[in-house]
Amino acid sequence: MSTTKAVKPTESPGDSDPFSRLVEALVREGFTTTDEESEWKERGEKTYRRRERVLFARGETVFVFIAYPEFSERILKQAVEGITHLHTAKGTLEKAMTVFQTTTVYVCIVAQEQKPHNESLGRYTSKIGGAIVIPVILIPEINQVVYPASEETLGIVRPRIEYLQYLIGERRDAPSMHRQTLQTFWASAGIVALIALALVFSMFT
Repeated sequence: MSTTKAVKPTESPGDSDPFSRLVEALVREGFTTTDEESEWKERGEKTYRRRERVLFARGETVFVFIAYPEFSERILKQAVEGITHLHTAKGTLEKAMTVFQTTTVYVCIVAQEQKPHNESLGRYTSKIGGAIVIPVILIPEINQVVYPASEETLGIVRPRIEYLQYLIGERRDAPSMHRQTLQTFWASAGIVALIALALVFSMFT
């Protein structure tokens, strides 16, 4: 089952439209777009980006908004697959740096309907190809947000869902999306350092 939020949280000072709240938050958080508002109204597509850096690896966080008058799971599958292909690591260096998981892509389906959705989004959440791709459904007319279910967001995906919830106004504190990546890196670095010290010590004993 997907996680659904259909009522504006009391801690959110914005309006009841989750799409508007999210876009306003993205601007505050330093995301930029080259798409004009007229293009959003005509084509129903808009992308916001922000560059990211985790230690010495670079990436970006991307929000892709796609509006559909009538939405179905088939459309969701096609949208996620197309966007995942666009953000797949291409070069050798990009592929080598995927271990740091610095690129996150939110596929935000804006359903222009007045009926609730309950699609299971976990199967479309991907960590393949150098980018973590997370689908989410926004239904502005009834203030509903559908996320991948909590049991499907373990590990590096969960803090990214929490960050999205913070942007929409459903969390008070901003979580670090890359905290688990950093913890894993420093733990691995510590183990390597201990092994190196053990080898050096054994050479002099």
